[in-house]
Amino acid sequence: MYQDLKVYESMSAQSAEENWGKAKFGKYASKDDGSSFKAALLSGPPGVGKTTTASLVCQELGYSYVELNASDTRSKNSLKEIVAESLNNTSIKSFYSSGAAPSASMKHALIMDEVDGMAGNEDRGGIQELIGLIKHTKIPIICMCNDRNHPKIRSLVHYCFDLRFQRPRVEQIKGAMMSIAFKEGLKIPPPAMNEIILGANQDIRQVLHNLSMWCARSKALTYDQAKADSQRARKDIKLGPFDVARKVFAAGEETAHMSLVDKSDLFFYDYSIAPLFVQENYIHVKPAAAGGDIKKHLMLLSRAADSICDGDLVDRQIRSKQNWGLLPIQAIYASVLPGELMRGFMTQFPTFPSWLGKHSSTGKHDRLVQDLALHMSLRTYSSKRTINMDYLSHIRDALVQPLLSQGVEGVQDVVALMDAYYLMKEDFENIMEMSSWGGKPSPFSKLDPKVKAAFTRAYNKEVHLTPYSLQAVKTPRHSTGPALDSEHSEEFHEDDSQSDEKEPDSVETDAMIKKKTKSSKPSKSEKDKESRKGKGKSCKK
Repeated sequence: MYQDLKVYESMSAQSAEENWGKAKFGKYASKDDGSSFKAALLSGPPGVGKTTTASLVCQELGYSYVELNASDTRSKNSLKEIVAESLNNTSIKSFYSSGAAPSASMKHALIMDEVDGMAGNEDRGGIQELIGLIKHTKIPIICMCNDRNHPKIRSLVHYCFDLRFQRPRVEQIKGAMMSIAFKEGLKIPPPAMNEIILGANQDIRQVLHNLSMWCARSKALTYDQAKADSQRARKDIKLGPFDVARKVFAAGEETAHMSLVDKSDLFFYDYSIAPLFVQENYIHVKPAAAGGDIKKHLMLLSRAADSICDGDLVDRQIRSKQNWGLLPIQAIYASVLPGELMRGFMTQFPTFPSWLGKHSSTGKHDRLVQDLALHMSLRTYSSKRTINMDYLSHIRDALVQPLLSQGVEGVQDVVALMDAYYLMKEDFENIMEMSSWGGKPSPFSKLDPKVKAAFTRAYNKEVHLTPYSLQAVKTPRHSTGPALDSEHSEEFHEDDSQSDEKEPDSVETDAMIKKKTKSSKPSKSEKDKESRKGKGKSCKK
């Protein structure tokens, strides 16, 4: 990661004045080495060395940098001023290193730390201004964030060279920490160092902080003492669903000392979506228990799938009967057992559950088929299932084939068929959408645009009668208190019918005749009468 950022900075230094005006962003970028970007985005969990890496690269390449973090104001106007000063300022070190004044071409860089925390009135417009600066900047810009999936980062990531920092493994941190402890004269056994690293949740900065405090107290730590201290100084963070999925299948020192309760707690970070993440990603794991044997791998996949199915059965009992006391059992079947069977190396980043999108599409198609069954009920007399299984494909061919074979001349046949089955234009589009298989284009999309336009004009030109209402009928609510039961409601309607029969037909009771209402303003004739009366009174006086 350090080498990638170093290469990016060297590329940026060489092409700052020449090629930056021609840089392309996102999918239009020509190279993957970062030479086509004006900024870099460093993303990863806290405490893995993002800020340290950026500052070291700037120092090694001779850049003087300005760092802005969450404690500074990073609004639109402040960013403009800071960048303008960065292009014109000089460092004190440059005055002392050389006798002459530094040139105006001194290399500068801007480090934006915690860009995912730019929010509120103080940082208003900061992200958009940062994107504008990246497009026209003459200095390298290094952005850093903890959550790359934050909504604010989605618009920024297309303009930056993406560098992702992964949380280091326990073995990697352990080697570096043991060497630091040896140089500082701190005697600590390797198992105790594992407990300290796991207690800090693999945060290198937190591990160094804990070691410095314990070194000031004692130069020797036993395993029990280190375990007790790490439990007291344990760093509790809220894991996201992607981190939970990765930790369920992780192997090595990170999960070797986890108890059954700890593994179940991963399920309870979000018990509604955790089983979906496990079900989506367990097939992307290479289990260590298989040892590279394909038969063992398939056997473990089969057992994990059976456990996930058992978890679904328990979930159905929980949701249908509201038996929430079964959640710990679901945690075992849906998360703990698949994690134990498939524990190993995950071949890719955890993916979001596709079941949610498929479930939403299924509900939408179910509603559309229900509408089609209602619209065609006078012709087909079939259920929703029959419409879906037997009618859709044939109706689709009957609607598309005349347009494909005859062109504009087949438009009237299609319109007549739609009127025969009481189909609307929306029903035509829904049939084309539901009767096409995934990944294959709709047969309607193969038509000539002129034929499509002629079909639309011909359908809109005519009036199509339908035996169903196109608008939902709203039932009036009675303001007579609570709802009446069936017997009282029947008596209520009988009384209404009897009262309607007794009342004679009159103009006042006819709802179709608009009753003339008196206006509050007096008419001209009334004004004239009042004025005459006033004049008569004045004459008498």
